[in-house]
Amino acid sequence: MVRILTGNEFPQSGFIGRRSELAVLTDALDEALAGRGQIVLLAGEPGIGKTRTAQELALRAEQQGVQVLWGWCYENEGAPPYWPWVQPLRAYVQQADPEQLRSEMGPGAADIAEIIPEVRQKLPELEQAPALEPEQARFRLFDSVTTFLKSAAQSQPLMLVLDDLHWADKPSLLLLEFLARQMTRCSLLVVGCYRTTDLSRRHPLSETLSQLSRQPVFHRVHLQGLTEEDVGQFIQNAAGFSPMPDLVRNVHARTGGNPFFTSEVVKLLAGQGEFGDPAEIRIPEGVREAIGQRLNMLSERCNEVLTAASVIGREFDSKILKSLIGESETDDLLAELEEALGALVIEELPDAPERYWFTHDLVRETLVIEVSAARRVRLHARIAEALEDMYGGDGEAHVSELAYHFAQAEPVLGADRMVNYSMLAGEEALAAHAHEQAMGHFERALGARGVPLTGAEPASNTETAALLVGLGRAQAAALPTYRTEEAVETLGRAFEYYAMSGDIDRAVAIAEMPLLLHQATGFVSRALELVPDDSLEAGRLWSRNGTELARTGGSYTDAHESFQHALAIARRYGDTALEARALAGASNVEFMYQNHREAAELAVRGAELARKVDYWEIEALSRGIAVLSLRIIGDLPGARQQVRVMLDLADRMRNHPLVTNALMFNTTLSLLDGDWETSRALGERALAGGPLDSRQLALRILLEYQVGNSEESDVYLNRLVESIGAISIRNLSFDTFTAVALPMAARISGSNVEVQLAEECAAAAITSPFAVPLFATWARAGQALSAVSRGDSVAAQQLYSQLDPIRGTVVLVGPAGDRLLGLLSVTMGNLAQAIAHFEDALTFCRNAGYRPELAWTCCDYAEMLVERNGEGDRAKAVALLEESLAISSELGMRPLIARVAALQEQAEAQPVRAPAYPDRLTQREVDVLRLIAAGKGNREIAEQLFLSLRTIERHITNLYTKISARGKADATTYALRHDLSSFS
Repeated sequence: MVRILTGNEFPQSGFIGRRSELAVLTDALDEALAGRGQIVLLAGEPGIGKTRTAQELALRAEQQGVQVLWGWCYENEGAPPYWPWVQPLRAYVQQADPEQLRSEMGPGAADIAEIIPEVRQKLPELEQAPALEPEQARFRLFDSVTTFLKSAAQSQPLMLVLDDLHWADKPSLLLLEFLARQMTRCSLLVVGCYRTTDLSRRHPLSETLSQLSRQPVFHRVHLQGLTEEDVGQFIQNAAGFSPMPDLVRNVHARTGGNPFFTSEVVKLLAGQGEFGDPAEIRIPEGVREAIGQRLNMLSERCNEVLTAASVIGREFDSKILKSLIGESETDDLLAELEEALGALVIEELPDAPERYWFTHDLVRETLVIEVSAARRVRLHARIAEALEDMYGGDGEAHVSELAYHFAQAEPVLGADRMVNYSMLAGEEALAAHAHEQAMGHFERALGARGVPLTGAEPASNTETAALLVGLGRAQAAALPTYRTEEAVETLGRAFEYYAMSGDIDRAVAIAEMPLLLHQATGFVSRALELVPDDSLEAGRLWSRNGTELARTGGSYTDAHESFQHALAIARRYGDTALEARALAGASNVEFMYQNHREAAELAVRGAELARKVDYWEIEALSRGIAVLSLRIIGDLPGARQQVRVMLDLADRMRNHPLVTNALMFNTTLSLLDGDWETSRALGERALAGGPLDSRQLALRILLEYQVGNSEESDVYLNRLVESIGAISIRNLSFDTFTAVALPMAARISGSNVEVQLAEECAAAAITSPFAVPLFATWARAGQALSAVSRGDSVAAQQLYSQLDPIRGTVVLVGPAGDRLLGLLSVTMGNLAQAIAHFEDALTFCRNAGYRPELAWTCCDYAEMLVERNGEGDRAKAVALLEESLAISSELGMRPLIARVAALQEQAEAQPVRAPAYPDRLTQREVDVLRLIAAGKGNREIAEQLFLSLRTIERHITNLYTKISARGKADATTYALRHDLSSFS
C-alpha cells in the first residue's frame, strides 16, 4: 500500500508542474505496462519531493491496474540484510496464496526463503537451498528474486519503490544492479529515491549509479525546486487568499523552492497567523530551523515523546516508546501521539497497530540531533532492553536491530550482549549472502573486545576465534573488494587457536574451506599433522592440498602425490565421494600441466562416480575439465557429449558460474565447428545472464571477425576493453583469453586489433603467481601470433622453443598448435620445418572436424608454398586454396575468402609446370567454364568466385583462346561436350 501524506503539505504542482520530469516518469510507466521493464531513480536534495513524486506516480500506476510495493532504507545499522527488498517481498508473500507463490517463485522459493521466512510458512514442503560457494550462492539468490519479480509481474504489472537508497546496504544495491540487467522483457517498474547531498565518490550508491547508467532500462531524474508561481499558489491554498508578491518572493528565495521547506514555512506562518506585512515576517534560515519552530508549537510533553521516538528510528512502536518515557497511563501517551498526528509530524503505519513513522526523515533528524550524546546512550540502553523483553524467545529474528541498539548502549550496558547479538547478526548476514554487512557486525564485536582486526596474533579464546572465523569468511566472500590475504590472515589467527587448544574439528574445517587461494596450503599441511595419517580427514586434506597446488602453479609431483594419497584413503574406506573429488582434482592437475588425454580420462571417471553419489559440484568440475581436454585434443563428439550433460546439470542446479562455463564451452565448440548461428545464440544467452564475461566477449569478437562483420566486432571489442578496464583485480583466465583472441582477430582481419592490450594481458598471465603451465603456454601462443604479424624472427625463435606442448592440440578456438608452430617456422625462415607442422595441422583439423581452422591452415600453408615457388609448390598451393575456398565459402568467412582469392591470382600468375586439364585449362578457367555452362553472366561469375569483373573477363578471354571459341555458345557447347566431373 502507498503511504500518502495527508493535507496539502506539498503543492500538487510540485509534481505536475515539472513537465520534463513527468514525461520521463510517465514514459517509463507506459514502457513497463507494455512489457519493457524500466528503472527510474529520483534524485535531489532533502525535501525536494522525491517520495512525494514517487507517491504521485504510484497513484497513477494503481489507476492503471499496477500493483505497487514499497521498501525503505534506514540510516542506522539495525536493519536486516536486504531490508529495502524484504519489506515489499514480504508484503507480497503475505497476501499471496500458496499456489500462486509456488508458481511464481518456482525452484527459487527455497533461496528466497533464506531472506523471507514467511515463504517457508506458506510453502512448508520446501527443501533447504543447496550449499554453494559465496559468490554462487549470492548469484542464485539474486536470480531467484529477479525471476520471482518478473514472474509476478506477468499476472499483474508491478511497481517497486525503494526509498532513501542513499542509506541502502551494499548487498541491496548489488541486487538492484543485478535486476537491472534482467528487466528488458517484463512488466516491472522500479522507482528509487536518493539524496544527492549524501553521495560522495566513494559512496556505495555512486558505484551502483555507474553500473546502472550502462543499462538501457535506466533513467535518472534530478528533481528541481518549485517555481515562484508554484510557491504563490501553495501559499494561496494554505491561507485562503492571494499572498503579496513580496511574500512569495521572500519565501521562494529563502527556501530555494524546496517543496518540503516551503511546506514547513507555510505551515509555520499559517500556525502563527503571520501572512501580513512581508517586511515584518521572519522566514527560518533552514529547513531544520523551520521544523524546529513548528515542533515548538507542540506541547513540551509531545516533544519529549517525539524525541524519544526519534532515537528508536524512522519507524517506532508505541509499546517501546512507553517504556522510554515512563508513562503510567496509556491514554496520556496516546494523547501526545494524537497531537503529533494532528500536526502531520508522524503517521500511523497501515495494517500495523501501535506502530508509527515520521512523515519525513528530516523531522526525525531535527529531533535526534538535539539529543545529547549521554542521553542518547541511555535511551539506546532502554530501547535495547525493552526490545529484548518484547521479542523474548523470538530475539534471533531481530538480531540486527538488537545488535545496533546494544552497540549504541555499550558505554552503559557493557559489551557482552552487544557481542552476542553482533555475532548472531553476522551469521545471519552470511547466511543471506550479505557478506559486506556481515563484516561490519564481526568487526564491531571484535573491536568491543579490544581485538585488533589485522596482524598475526592468534585468538585468545573460543569467542574471539569464532568472531575471527566469521570475519574471515565474510572477507573472503566479499572479494574483490578485499584482498584474499586478509581473509587468510584472519582465519589463520583462529586456526592457530584451534590447533593449540586441541579443537581439531574446527581447525580442519578452516583448512577445508573452499574460499582460500595458495595460502591455504599452509593450513592444510598443519592440519595434516593434527589428524591420523590414514583417516578420512587426512584424505580430504590431501585432496585439498593437491587442488591448491594445481590452482597456483605448484609442483606437479607434489600435487600428483597428494591426490594419490587421497585416492588410496578413499578406496580403503569405500568413500565414493572422496574418490570422485580426488579424481577431479587429479584430472585438473593433468590438465593444468598439459597432459590432456590423461586429464580427460580421469575427469570422465570422476564425473561418473560423482553422479552416483549426487556430488554435483565435483561432477560439474570433472565434466568441465573433460570438455576442455577433449576439445584441445580434437575429440569434438566427446566434448559435445560432456557439455550437454554439463548444461543439463547447470540448469538443474541454477548455478550461474556453472551455466556461464557450460555456455562458454559450448560456444567454443560451435566456433571450432563453424556453426556461427549456434555460437552467436549461446553467446547472447551468456552475455544476457549476468555480469560481462570477457571470455564470452572475446569469443564473440572472433566470431564476428571470422564472418567479416567488422562493425559488430568493434562493438564487442569496445565492451571487452571496457570490461577489462573496470576490473580491479587481474583474472588469469580472462587475461589468457584476451591474450590469444585479440592477435587471432588481428590476423583474421589484417588489422591492428588492440595489440597493446593483448600484450599487457599476455604479460599479466605469464607473470601471475598462479600462472599454471597451460595458461602460460596459451599466453605465449598469443605472443607468438603477434610475433608472426610483426615478422619478428628473434621473438619467433624464442617462442618456438617454449611452445612444444601445443603440438597436436588447438589453442582455445584456434589456432591449431601445429599451424602456429608452422607460422613461427616460416617467420624464422625454416620452411622445411614449417611444412612438417602444416601437414600435422591439416591432419589434426581434418580428424577433429575443426573446419574454420582447417581453412586457415590450408591458406597459410598455401601462402608459404606460393612464396617459395619450388617444384610442385604451385600445384600443392592451388589444391590447398581450393579446399580453403570451399570451406570458407560454405561458412561465409569473408575475410578468408578475399585472402584466398588474392593468393589464387598470385599462384595462377606463376608459370604452369604441368597442365592439369584438357587444352591446358587452369583450375580457375574450369571454374569459369562450369558457370558459363550453367548460364551465368560475367558479373554473376565474378560474385560467385569472389573475383573482380576485370579478372573474370581476363579468364574468359584466355579460355576462349585456348578452346578456339568464337563466342559464348561455343564455350557452352565445349563445356557440355566434355565431362566436367573429369576436371575435378
